[in-house]
Amino acid sequence: MEAFLNKISDSGLDASSVTGEEALVFWNHVREHVATTPQEKAQSHVISAEFRTSLGQHQDGIAELRAALNLLALPQDANLILEVKGYLADRLVDQGDFSSALLEYISSSSIAVENSHIDDYVKAVIGMGNLCDAYGDHARALRYYQKIDGIDHAINSRSLRLRYKLYKLACLIDLNRIKPAEGLVKECEELSILVSDKVLSGQVHLYQAKLLRKCGKLDEAMQCLGLVKYAAGNINSNWLSNMIRMELGYCLTEAGKTHLANWVLESVYLRVKSSGSPILNLRLVDALASICELQNNFKKALEYQHNAYRIESDLMKKVPITELGSSQLRRLSRFELQLKLILSEIENRELKETTESQKHTVAQLRQDVFSDPLTGLHNRRWLDVKLKDLLINETPFALMVVDIDHFKSINDELSHLVGDKAIVAVSSELANYFRFKGSSCVRFGGEEFLVILENADIDKATLLAENYRDNIYHYNWRDVLGERGLTVSIGITLHREGENTQRTFYRADKALYRAKANGRNQVCSE
Repeated sequence: MEAFLNKISDSGLDASSVTGEEALVFWNHVREHVATTPQEKAQSHVISAEFRTSLGQHQDGIAELRAALNLLALPQDANLILEVKGYLADRLVDQGDFSSALLEYISSSSIAVENSHIDDYVKAVIGMGNLCDAYGDHARALRYYQKIDGIDHAINSRSLRLRYKLYKLACLIDLNRIKPAEGLVKECEELSILVSDKVLSGQVHLYQAKLLRKCGKLDEAMQCLGLVKYAAGNINSNWLSNMIRMELGYCLTEAGKTHLANWVLESVYLRVKSSGSPILNLRLVDALASICELQNNFKKALEYQHNAYRIESDLMKKVPITELGSSQLRRLSRFELQLKLILSEIENRELKETTESQKHTVAQLRQDVFSDPLTGLHNRRWLDVKLKDLLINETPFALMVVDIDHFKSINDELSHLVGDKAIVAVSSELANYFRFKGSSCVRFGGEEFLVILENADIDKATLLAENYRDNIYHYNWRDVLGERGLTVSIGITLHREGENTQRTFYRADKALYRAKANGRNQVCSE
């Protein structure tokens, strides 16, 4: 996409200067006179579709996305096809065309498996589970979300991993499976610390409140709802805002404050009616019916129940629930075996490539292509080669993930230049401390670092990590940060014989989640 935008800029056009109907004319001109490849023409259709959606031209937007797909071909355009199909499925769901959306999810899941795209496969399975949720079949929805459990460690996007866990958590709560829900909400809370998304973090608080209410802890539940923060104007924020108010209504009702609950839910009802979300509307009228019944206002309760029945009947007609039955789940079960085979094949291919390209790798090392330019530590390219070498030689190792605490606030308050100086100081201490044989330091990205300790047990790794953490805590930060200090959190795990490195990193990452969740400036092992 970046190359395409540069091409547009080189032709003398400014894509950022147009909005609304003018943007539709602009991108049509680009498609006809600037785009020269099917991929570029498809990308212009996708951008036009976004503008049409913002203008309320929903069917035209869907047509643009279908036109984009018609320009693309497998296998060379698999990435773009999956991206467009994801957009298309979302638009179809928004328009209530659930059958067409399901076809896109089914198609996407097959393409994703055929082309080894784990994250896109997960998105498709989540989409199918969401359709079951829309129908009200939470048990079936849970079976779809559970299909992801076996490849959880292979999901690249932390945000996507958190989304899938939240959908699964919502089903557990709806099914009153409190114990497993309590365990999962803690995991979501830990993961949300590393995901910079206020809506997802807000959902964690929402489900915590639901669990507290179901356990009779109404005051704690309402306090939990008060912790939610979200930005206005975002469609997901609007959904969260309505869900928070609805949960507050339930809490007030069970606390005996039915008049307040009625006022809160009525205000949400007016907002939801205008948004046209049938699923949210159904939940709301069910809640309002319960409130009215508690107030002995049976006439009003009956009106809400009739409204709920009408919405539910309409959803049942539109959601293709029979096509989401056992045959579809069996198809996904077959995919699970294929996905495991894909992960194994990727690992084997990487090992073979490493063996065949060792001489080339040495040449690249000499050219300094494996070093991070800011810190001088090894980079991710070097890390890939190192991990393959460890696997080939069956060398046991501990993996340590080091993350600077509250680094974003350093950048925001003191500037990115100061943030870079802090990264350099942390990496310098890391390199100085772990300079003995069998240790390797890597800048993994941003404020995150990895340390590999060959032939180390968990006790030795923990002791080394604790000493390094203490060094950073007592480091003279005045010259770099003024009056402000700096700390790091560290997660540690041991590589297990026979497992791939993705799973090893996933477990170290989980230990880091826990270190962050427990208050930061500490070491946790998984």
